[in-house]
Amino acid sequence: MDKYFITGSSYFIDKNIKNLITEDENADIEIFFGDELNKGEFLGYINSISFTGSPKVAVLRNFNKIKDKGKDLEHFVESISKCSECILLISAEIKDKEEKFYSTLFQNNNFKVLKEEIKKQRATIDDVIRIFKEKNIMLNYSQAELFLNKCLNNLSMVSNEAEKMELYILSQKEKVPISLLLEQLSGEKEETIYALTDSFGMRDVKNTLKIYSTMDNSSDKNFQIFFALSRRIYNIYLLFIDGSMLKRIPDFQLIRIKEQQTKWTLIEIIKIIDKLSELDKNIKTGAISINNAVLSLILLSNKDK
Repeated sequence: MDKYFITGSSYFIDKNIKNLITEDENADIEIFFGDELNKGEFLGYINSISFTGSPKVAVLRNFNKIKDKGKDLEHFVESISKCSECILLISAEIKDKEEKFYSTLFQNNNFKVLKEEIKKQRATIDDVIRIFKEKNIMLNYSQAELFLNKCLNNLSMVSNEAEKMELYILSQKEKVPISLLLEQLSGEKEETIYALTDSFGMRDVKNTLKIYSTMDNSSDKNFQIFFALSRRIYNIYLLFIDGSMLKRIPDFQLIRIKEQQTKWTLIEIIKIIDKLSELDKNIKTGAISINNAVLSLILLSNKDK
């Protein structure tokens, strides 16, 4: 089975994982995180045979956060390199000496290493243009630069927005001017809704609040945000009880939700759903403003709660 080590920005990592994962909807995919890795569980999964005959994929993110150092780390990489029952996709957002160390370590253990090239700002803007071109949306340099700035220089957010724009265009009977698209779909709130829900699902309260602070906080927009965050919680809940109910969600979005599921327990999800019902009731009765309800919901994702 193929084995890859992917290092670079979150966009580069996400893009390559998406490209490498099989299109087979029956693929058995498990996602693990280095900072909370149970080695026994991980080794058990990658070395077990698939009784259904479906391909198996193991995605291990944040490998650099594994507590092992020195020989222990080398032995662990050597042991997982012997896996023959599973496609391995190992990733880490690292730079410089750390990147060189891990890349060499994995290369020495027969992993294919995918490393992002260091780019200047011009190349990054070119990436924005290319991302939209793949969706048959042509941006000029100034439009791409504006778009990148509004997306907080995050190509993952740019990619999500490009997908949303593509769907919007396909739903329209007449051709939509780029200027109108930028006006309608490039507001700070609209651009960051996916990043907000992903950060919320990962229980990164600090980053979620940071993203939220850049968004339009009008009443109408806050209702949209509250709905989006609520839907993410219910999707994570459905993964716990019956993942087949999420089949209509695009594969890579489902992978993101599976990543976020690992940050929660079923008990925690049930508790926050109870709180959601309470917040919803309070919003409708006027006991709490929609602004405060959104902030309360974000804070409920805190791991210490």
